Amino acid sequence: SGCGKSTLLMMIAGLIDPSAGEIRIKDAKVAGPRREGGVVFQSPVLLPWRTVLQNVLFPIELLKLPRRQYEPRAMDLLRMAKIDEFSGLLPRQLSGGMRQRVAICRALVHDPSILLMDEPFSALDAITRDEMAVELQRIWQANRKTVIFVTHSIREAAFLSDRVLVMARRPATIIDELPIDLPRPRAIAMTEDEAFNRLVRHLRNAIEASHAE
Repeated sequence: SGCGKSTLLMMIAGLIDPSAGEIRIKDAKVAGPRREGGVVFQSPVLLPWRTVLQNVLFPIELLKLPRRQYEPRAMDLLRMAKIDEFSGLLPRQLSGGMRQRVAICRALVHDPSILLMDEPFSALDAITRDEMAVELQRIWQANRKTVIFVTHSIREAAFLSDRVLVMARRPATIIDELPIDLPRPRAIAMTEDEAFNRLVRHLRNAIEASHAE
């Protein structure tokens, strides 16, 4: 905690300016919010007076893009997330997991090249969290976007990632990089396998070593 993971994510999104250096996406300097990035926060942050579909289309309004052109894409995303039948409901009528699916659809609606996720499942119960990890993987396989995912869960990092970067406490430093070569699609049952738990132990050891310094 407190090593700057979320701050780094917000700098990549262009929501915070770096105090030194620069961030570049596709060789272009990030200097403010860009269409290339979609952000999913720890809380879904849905507008309570707007329906599911209206919430998903909100970035289209902010970017001043033609709503009618993007409505079919919004419905396709809701269908992919298996919540299209709830498109006319308000956020208060949805479960926590469903609200987070809406937030993911909203982040993808304008077709960003990078999806930035800041501990999006941390407030969910353990079973729903596992379900959402599998769901995110399924959505990723359909879109193949670059995803930068911040999490405190070692297990979640190993399950979702192709590559895990471990950050140390202040000052923010990357202390380890671990490729995850587990086959996809991944099922929760694989978290009981020795190959998976070997990766988890490696990551845990790296984190514990940084805490001991």
